[in-house]
Amino acid sequence: MTLRRKAIFVVGAKRTPFCKHGGYLRELPASYTFAAAAKDALNAAKLNSNLVDCTVVGNVNFLSQCDGGKTPRYCGLYSGVPIKKPALGVNKACGSGLQAIISGALEISVGPAKACLTGGTEIMSSLPFLVRNMRFGSALGVPYHFEDYIKHQVLDSFTGLSLQKMAEIVAEKYKITRQMADDFAYNSLLKRKSASSKILQDELTPLTAPFKKKEVFVDKDDVDSNPELNNFSNAPTLISDGTIVTSLNSSAPADGAAVLVLADEETIRSRGMTPLARVVAHAAVGADPYGLGTVAAVNKLMNDTGMSVDDVDLFEINETFATEVLATMKELKLDTQKVNVSGGALALGHPVAATGARMAVHLVHQLRHRNGKRAVAASSCGDGQGLAVMFESV
Repeated sequence: MTLRRKAIFVVGAKRTPFCKHGGYLRELPASYTFAAAAKDALNAAKLNSNLVDCTVVGNVNFLSQCDGGKTPRYCGLYSGVPIKKPALGVNKACGSGLQAIISGALEISVGPAKACLTGGTEIMSSLPFLVRNMRFGSALGVPYHFEDYIKHQVLDSFTGLSLQKMAEIVAEKYKITRQMADDFAYNSLLKRKSASSKILQDELTPLTAPFKKKEVFVDKDDVDSNPELNNFSNAPTLISDGTIVTSLNSSAPADGAAVLVLADEETIRSRGMTPLARVVAHAAVGADPYGLGTVAAVNKLMNDTGMSVDDVDLFEINETFATEVLATMKELKLDTQKVNVSGGALALGHPVAATGARMAVHLVHQLRHRNGKRAVAASSCGDGQGLAVMFESV
């Protein structure tokens, strides 16, 4: 959908550092994490939080927050949004952060809102263990089995397959080898390590978090890394009959939040604000679960805007699995120099609902640093779905 009715701009874009599972953010509630980045984004935009008309936040594992599923509402309130303004929670798996941006843009485009707080937040460290078939009692002597959602390969009820198995199928279908997947993941780490400190400074929000009965100051990403290529080639596959997908060419769970402040043209003119980018168009599609939702979403976006991938300067493709990104690039015939130029989830970790918003935050800053014209953030999500959002420099 091309946003022709109203011009919608990104006026603030910030994210917290992304921290490894069990790391520095593990004790911080998801709403507090979001609010830290949101306050910084609003301050950078020079927009008073009282002027925010709605909050739209992606949050997948909301029950782990023990707040009754009201994390998005608290995200807005703790960010200073007036209590009379509504909030919406979005769960579209890996695409939740991007969907929050789309939903916020629609609130402005076709609704009464003039400014909207959007993004995603996820503290995957707070996910509890599952114990099944015990709620209504069990037979004497039946043991309790603790299930770790982070490590357990959950079978999809529609396909009967795990995400890891489906990533293997993608590799086989598109002729992605183990070496190709490992090389891509390794290069993602290298790109992240070599990313300009100035770019990261523009997008990062330092914060203080409780950790092991102390207050720690977190001002940079803190994720595990394996810089030696040998580590990749020696890693075991994740499924017994697999040959490609390993823990090192797959994204790791992480904690973090990312925020984009959206506003209409009237607001930026009346407030003398300088926007970072314009939200041009977006696409949301359903696709074959065995295929690539990202490809379908980007193709629809290009068709809706009358453009081709050659008209786009930068792409952020969600790196849930290296095999899927490589297959997406192959199908869309993307220039590798335009894709994930500072690394992605393979290097940063993947706090599910925050990743899509993180990609968008990075793109709007990259457009300015690289003097680019257009950028697209895209992700597959939710068993055969895809999302893509286009941004344009101003």
